[in-house]
Amino acid sequence: MRSVILAAGTGTRLGGTNTKALVEVSGRKMIDYLFDFIDVSTFEEVLVVGGFHYGELEDYIDSLGYQNVRVLENPDYLKGNIFTLMRALKEFNSGSFLITNVDHIYPRVMFEKMKESFSGITAMCDFDRNLGLDDMKVLLREDDTHVEAIDKKLTNYNCGYIGMTYVDGAMNDVYRSAADETVNKVGEKAVVENILQTLAANSETAPKICDLSGFGWYEVDDATDLARAEKGLLTDKNFTR
Repeated sequence: MRSVILAAGTGTRLGGTNTKALVEVSGRKMIDYLFDFIDVSTFEEVLVVGGFHYGELEDYIDSLGYQNVRVLENPDYLKGNIFTLMRALKEFNSGSFLITNVDHIYPRVMFEKMKESFSGITAMCDFDRNLGLDDMKVLLREDDTHVEAIDKKLTNYNCGYIGMTYVDGAMNDVYRSAADETVNKVGEKAVVENILQTLAANSETAPKICDLSGFGWYEVDDATDLARAEKGLLTDKNFTR
């Protein structure tokens, strides 16, 4: 299994002076939290795709000495983040993979729960947040298990997507075809979540969800998010124990 980490963002709302992956939260860089979360040693290969301030990201990750981590450059990082994903997909043709965003801080215990759901195409979600305008919302099919629609603008929804998707090796070609279709349909503004919507349009390929409610996690998009994360990490039992 591979891990694909989307780390090309500019971090404009965090000041835009460095790539998001290297922004510090409570004295640690965001990429370090993510490496801890996935436990790098559990993966055959970890592909980190950078863009903005790419050289600094590459130098930092090289300094960590991981043998199974590679840093790739997406020169089109100002386009939708689907192009960051597509850069990684060029590096392998088969096998399972987990896609994650670098600006999310998840507790390690959540990963253990996630692994139990690894099959097919699985979107990681939770039901316990009050979702705002910038949150990715998910409407479920009647079975309450598979995705009917996913979009930030949904007014009727059941849960929120938390920035991770698992793709089993058996569904690799299906996912890649949906990614190509999405780029052709949406164009330069396409984001990774649009692939899930493309898949959801067909009941046979609709992604299932993994419910990760109750764990708690932090997205760091702006100064308010950063302050909330730094405060929460001091007391959150899933991070302090």
